[in-house]
Amino acid sequence: MDAKRIRELLKDKGYNFTRIAKAVGMSAEYVAFVAHRKRQSHSIAIAIATAIGKPVNLVFPDVPLYHEPFLTDEEREDALTQKLEKQGVIRRSA
Repeated sequence: MDAKRIRELLKDKGYNFTRIAKAVGMSAEYVAFVAHRKRQSHSIAIAIATAIGKPVNLVFPDVPLYHEPFLTDEEREDALTQKLEKQGVIRRSA
């Protein structure tokens, strides 16, 4: 879905980039960058898709990052540590 269609669907639901930005604590310009694929933000993509009422993978089918579960930085680091431990690359300190 391109940015123009995203904007139209948001308008149909009573939203715009400014309202999305306010909800996620970012600038409207950054939300527009995400919609135009000039920046990536999982949380903004989810906010846009939620406002539209469609799954994020249908709104952003061309951005595989958004199709995975949203993980915090800490969760992502923990997952990497676990994978590296299983491969024997690192050992958990006692």
